[in-house]
Amino acid sequence: MSLNTYISKQFADPKGFGGGIVSLVMNRQNRPLYNETIRLLSLSDSDSVLDIGCGNGFVLNLLAQRHNATFSGIDLSKEIIETAERRNHKYVKSKKMSFTCQDVSALSFPVESFSNVYTINTVYFWGDLETPMREIWRVLKPGGCFINMLYTNETLSRFSHTQFGYTRYTAEDLLAAGENAGFSVKAVPILQGTAICYIYTKPTNGVI
Repeated sequence: MSLNTYISKQFADPKGFGGGIVSLVMNRQNRPLYNETIRLLSLSDSDSVLDIGCGNGFVLNLLAQRHNATFSGIDLSKEIIETAERRNHKYVKSKKMSFTCQDVSALSFPVESFSNVYTINTVYFWGDLETPMREIWRVLKPGGCFINMLYTNETLSRFSHTQFGYTRYTAEDLLAAGENAGFSVKAVPILQGTAICYIYTKPTNGVI
């Protein structure tokens, strides 16, 4: 396995020592995206929030310091979930935050569990868009929003490891998948156009 393939696999599903290093790099590299996500979420203390692909719980920790909302994080990697629980031990202990190892295509949460859902740089690894979008629609409350933050394909092309294992969805793909699931969708360029945020809103009556 080449180094770039290994790095790509670790970004998708961090494991072991390499996964820990990649998570630290990810937190540093993605901090501008984290800040934009936090700003766009604009949470209140009554909100319930799901982080898809939460990694080591860094963003959830930032959010929990600012808001008395309830938070849940999911990730494919059992090891990284354990790291996230350690990072956020006091919030987990107080029941303000919880973590589970699961796939966005088959969420275990009941219907309308969350007022807000977000993901940062994970959509490349979903495999398809339609099933996850329907699942996110299902667990979102009416009027809730899903924030999908990612680098543009042009930006991704600047990193050698993204040539392996990254699905480069087009804007048309991302808009259509959301609309097909029932969301109203808008795309917001950020960071001088190097990244883009797709904001999917579930209508208050549950239908468009």
